[in-house]
Amino acid sequence: MKHAVLVLVTTVLLVTPASEFVAAQRGPMRSAALSPATRRDLLAALSRAGDYLKKQQQRDGRWESHPGITALVAAALLRQPNLPREQAVETVKRALDSLVALQKPDGGIYDRDLPDYITSVAIMALVAGGRPDDRPAIDKARQFLVGQQLDEGEGLEPKDKFYGGMGYGGTTTRDGGRADLVSLEYGLRALKEAGLPADDAVWRKAIKFLERAQNNSETNDQGWAGNDGGFVYYPGFSFSPLGELHSYGSVSYAGLLSYTYANLKRGDPQVQAVFKWIGDNYTVEENPGLGQKTVYYYYMVLAKALQAAGETFVTDAKGRRHNWRDELGRKLIALQHADGYWVNTVPDEMQDNKVVVTAFTMSAIEAILQ
Repeated sequence: MKHAVLVLVTTVLLVTPASEFVAAQRGPMRSAALSPATRRDLLAALSRAGDYLKKQQQRDGRWESHPGITALVAAALLRQPNLPREQAVETVKRALDSLVALQKPDGGIYDRDLPDYITSVAIMALVAGGRPDDRPAIDKARQFLVGQQLDEGEGLEPKDKFYGGMGYGGTTTRDGGRADLVSLEYGLRALKEAGLPADDAVWRKAIKFLERAQNNSETNDQGWAGNDGGFVYYPGFSFSPLGELHSYGSVSYAGLLSYTYANLKRGDPQVQAVFKWIGDNYTVEENPGLGQKTVYYYYMVLAKALQAAGETFVTDAKGRRHNWRDELGRKLIALQHADGYWVNTVPDEMQDNKVVVTAFTMSAIEAILQ
């Protein structure tokens, strides 16, 4: 259930500031290489999905009576490129109000459980809403998340493997102070969108944790590390059925995305290593290493990471060049149900929830279209 909600609140947003990662390396971004037909069909798919989610909205403006899902859906609707801004804000204003009303004195935005997750995705929804009156709540929540990073404040030293990471909610909740890659990606994305300065110590500390979750012995100081360049869930543990040290798809793209937030560049060895893994394992047919498990989360983080990193094409291990936007776009169009939703055939991690999976997929499409 822990990992389920983690993937659930995986949010949704495209992090425009991450484009700075590319600008310093390549100058103007190359053509998106998305065919006109695919672009047209993706916009139509977004419209159908948005209509489906609006029909699922509760009378109080929320979704599923859950603040994380509510924030996830609100952000997806607010990011639709083909929906008038005023209309989107009108649709979700009560949802945004409900998130602000949950804010605790210390800045966290959550009900009872998962303070880091819910605060992160709530920040993203409020930032996407762009309402000036929400800025104080965003700033207060940003400071809360900074305090949730595991470091000296929790009694950790830089040599500790969880140093610089984020977990379900710090040392006082059921994760026992353990950090994981997906939790960190949520937190860093929220902090980036909320405007945390690029020179803040959070980013430097986060890189330490990311390095220790990557199979790259050149930069990982843990003895278990291999050299395929991918990532595991947290240092020394993977959900891969091949074993606890094996990289897999969704967290590897989450790792790349986190490096962009932390201001690493294309030429840095950590980033070069993960791009090697991507070339060796690129596919839009499954979540590499996990099959169809959490495949819609995989689609979302793949699209967001490659978009943020400025990649127009991916060259695979056989030297074939893939237009990932067009390939993933056509795959998602084919998977959409007539009523506008997406849902996974493998129910693990709440991927049998049509609202959650549809919001994930809308986020992937929004990244493809950027």
